[in-house]
Amino acid sequence: MSFKDMIRNSVLSNFSSDITLQRIAIVLLLSLVLGIYVFIVYRMTVNNEFYSKDYNRTLVLMAVVTAGIVLAVQSNLVISLGMVGALSIVRFRTAIKSSIDLFFLFWAISIGIICGAGLYFLAAVLCVVVTAGLYITGRMASPVSLGLLIVNCSTSETADRVIERVKPVTRFLRMKNKTVSKDNVELILEYKANDEKALESVLKEIDDVTRYAFMNYDRETRI
Repeated sequence: MSFKDMIRNSVLSNFSSDITLQRIAIVLLLSLVLGIYVFIVYRMTVNNEFYSKDYNRTLVLMAVVTAGIVLAVQSNLVISLGMVGALSIVRFRTAIKSSIDLFFLFWAISIGIICGAGLYFLAAVLCVVVTAGLYITGRMASPVSLGLLIVNCSTSETADRVIERVKPVTRFLRMKNKTVSKDNVELILEYKANDEKALESVLKEIDDVTRYAFMNYDRETRI
């Protein structure tokens, strides 16, 4: 046997032509069941204002379709090469808005690949471990995000007094902007506080403060 024949036999031995109807049914059915499991987990863990039922249905179908592709790739060398060529020219234009959505999409694809390879127990264990990871990380407390405090007062002396009084009740305080006009001084302070009620009570005690406003926003930078 020549070296060329050895390479040919080694490559062809990795492809199985005995893809029975029973195996197809088991793979696709298990992929569907685990895809529905991902559907339920996504529905329970994602915030309602960002939830998309169409995207969630896509996760279920993605697992089933991926499993079917893996079965087809395993069955024939020509099909596998054609599938690789076809998928290489496909471009998906839909943007993934959240990193957690990208994670669930990858999870659904992984389930399809693993079930298509016949590793059913690994697919089930993966779902259990991922669910446990989502539950543990979801129970962890989120860091307090930065906020903006906009204060209007009558004089610059009052503005300085506001900073002195507010600083003890905040974990972090930084002046972003100070606008001075003839009869008004506007402060924009970036702050981080565990108890905004205490901060608000301090501002109410300062007589020359005419108006104040809180603005909360999320930011990647953590102090």
